[in-house]
Amino acid sequence: MVKNVLKNKMYILILVCSIIITTSYIVKASDYEPGSSSDPVVTKSYVDMKIDQLAENVNDAIEKLTVNNKEENNDNANISNNEIEIVKLQEGQSIILESGSEIILRGGKATIIDSEQGGIADLTQGLDLRMDYEVPANHLLLIPRSDGRGVKALTNCILMVKGKYEIN
Repeated sequence: MVKNVLKNKMYILILVCSIIITTSYIVKASDYEPGSSSDPVVTKSYVDMKIDQLAENVNDAIEKLTVNNKEENNDNANISNNEIEIVKLQEGQSIILESGSEIILRGGKATIIDSEQGGIADLTQGLDLRMDYEVPANHLLLIPRSDGRGVKALTNCILMVKGKYEIN
């Protein structure tokens, strides 16, 4: 009989331990908040909240970039003109171009105005055109520096110009 009592106590002890362990797991599991870092299951509301936060951050970043680009465009508005303009020069007038500007003589006769640094690059022939050299018609000329280089019209001229320039 003593064996039965000990055996029953053993079963009761095992049962009590099992109940305690099971209860602790249930309590611990009910303590988790869905969507927290300790809960691997994510709810739809948590995902929606994170998507809204991400969308807000992306919109803020886009707005900042837009503002920065507008400021940069305003700062650079007078630096270069990327569209080709048709410019007419009267006999005796000259056009002085800035660095990176391109020019093509479409009609008339003109000569090169160079600087101490060098002439104007003829990209069509691969030449450096120096002072008083007659500008070849329909050749793409590139101004390497903003140091007074340009073209002087011997007759009325029609030019295609890309970039910033000044007519004298």
